[in-house]
Amino acid sequence: MFPQLNPFAAALAVSATAAATMTSTAIDTLGYDWATIDVTASTQSASTAAGGPSILKIQESDSTSATTFVDIVGFRGGSATATNVDFVVAIGSTALNNAYKFNVDCRGRKRYLSAVASPTTTQTFTVMVNLGRGEQSPSTATKAGVLNLVEG
Repeated sequence: MFPQLNPFAAALAVSATAAATMTSTAIDTLGYDWATIDVTASTQSASTAAGGPSILKIQESDSTSATTFVDIVGFRGGSATATNVDFVVAIGSTALNNAYKFNVDCRGRKRYLSAVASPTTTQTFTVMVNLGRGEQSPSTATKAGVLNLVEG
């Protein structure tokens, strides 16, 4: 049996200017055990910490209201370590897109997740999410949410 995956586009090609905030749409995790959230950012202005996102984090909420989302401890990235930063955002590339991955255990979490980024220069962000249930597998294309389900 294959684990069930549900690809979910949380935000596509969202552009954020310097010091602005990009927030993905709410990711509904109801019924799923884990989420893999891939955030891709366009090239940055300099290959230094000052050239990349100053904030890169995952938030959670029991509601889709933007004002109810709170940071998840362990998933708060920034340009420098501080009491509210869990990791330093890696230095990105000026020639290639920059990719960041968050693997989130959804058990015991609030229902909705959201990716948040704040670039130091204008960047375009793409957020892709795969939601999974450990021991369940779709048996039809409709249940998998795709046009064709091919297994082997």
